[in-house]
Amino acid sequence: SGNQGETDTVPTLVVIIDQDSDPNATVVEITFGDRLGALLDTRRICGTSALKSLGLNVVKANVFLDSSGKNNKFSITKV
Repeated sequence: SGNQGETDTVPTLVVIIDQDSDPNATVVEITFGDRLGALLDTRRICGTSALKSLGLNVVKANVFLDSSGKNNKFSITKV
């Protein structure tokens, strides 16, 4: 935008693993700031081929935006 006061920064990635809230799956929440390409980055992190190689399966996914940025929740089970 030409404003020298602005800098392009990559938001800090936060990963929360919750094994208690869902009796049938492990819930993994990935949060990072609201920026272009964030959903594609999540796909790279939680890509099906990467999870399959670990013997895991995504059974549910939820993407939403709040004041902290983009939140992505995945319910993961063993294959």
